[in-house]
Amino acid sequence: MTKRRRKDSQHLDDAREHLRLLQEHLSRGSLDDALIGDAVSDRLEVAIDAVGKISEDLLHAEAPEDWPKIVGMRNMLAHQYADLDQEILQNTIDNRLEGFIQLVERLRNAAIVREET
Repeated sequence: MTKRRRKDSQHLDDAREHLRLLQEHLSRGSLDDALIGDAVSDRLEVAIDAVGKISEDLLHAEAPEDWPKIVGMRNMLAHQYADLDQEILQNTIDNRLEGFIQLVERLRNAAIVREET
């Protein structure tokens, strides 16, 4: 049995769903609540992971300067969680989340165009 590679748009749909759930968690309270903070951190990490599964040429065409910073945040979430300053996560949510959501949408639109051709 051959394993079929998922389309870039499918990975980006995954990222969109994680970001939707992240926003739902935020609507229930602040990051001061440990459960909400953990849920938001986890959803952000897996959303970034999902974007990281798309083809490199698409990623570098649409986000050449942003991607290394985004990966850095993902690595901090994944590997330094115990040391993650809540202020850093709050700053990311307040100042970077909307830009990341827009990037995911831009990547998804570009992926769909590529997949249709």
